Amino acid sequence: MLPSVQRTSLRDQVLTALRQALVTGRLEPGVVYSAGSLAAELGVSNSPVREAMLALVDDGLMEVAPNRGYRVVALTEADLAEITQLRYLLEVPAAGLAAERDLGERLEALYELVDRIETTAAAGDLAGNLDADRRFHLLLVEACGNRRLTEQVARLRDQTRLFNLRALAESGALVASAAEHRPLLDAVAARDRATAETLMRAHLDHIDTDWSH
Repeated sequence: MLPSVQRTSLRDQVLTALRQALVTGRLEPGVVYSAGSLAAELGVSNSPVREAMLALVDDGLMEVAPNRGYRVVALTEADLAEITQLRYLLEVPAAGLAAERDLGERLEALYELVDRIETTAAAGDLAGNLDADRRFHLLLVEACGNRRLTEQVARLRDQTRLFNLRALAESGALVASAAEHRPLLDAVAARDRATAETLMRAHLDHIDTDWSH
C-alpha cells in the first residue's frame, strides 16, 4: 500500500509519496498505473496525482501510456551506465567544490543525516535510508551554490534508484554504502578537496559493481 497523505499542499505531498513508492519498488517498472487508482489509494482527488505523475515524467521516472495511464520507466544496464557516467562528471567535482566552501550550519545538518543514514541502514529501514541518503547528497551539492547542478543531480539520483534497488537492499550492500558517508563528510569538513573527490568517486563505483548485478 502507498502511504497516506495530508490534505495540505497535495501536489507536493503526492509527488513525495509517489517518488518514495518508485524508489522502494512499490510502484514497479513496466507496470501502468492510472491516476484514478493511485488517487483512490492515496485518498485524494485525481488532479494532484496527475500533476505529480507529469512531474515524474519530466524527471524521466515515468512515461505516459496513451489512454491507459502512466508507466514506470524500466531502466536497462545501458541506461544505468549512461546515468552513472553523468553522475561521476557532476558529483565528484561537486564534492571537491563543497570541500572548499564554508558549510556553516549546513555541516551540522549533514552530520545529522549521516547518523540517520547509518541507523536506518542498520535497522533495514529502506524508505528511511533512501530519504536520508537523498537529502544528504543534495544538501552537499547545494553547498556549491548552483541550483541547476542540484536539480540535475537530484534527477539522476532518482533515476538510478529505479534499477535493481530491492536486490541491492536484500544483499546487505546498503549497510556498506551507509558507512561511506561519514569519512566523505569528514574530508569535506576538513576542506580536503582531493580526498573528498576520491571518496565520492569510490562511493559512486558501487553503482556499477553492486547495482548492475
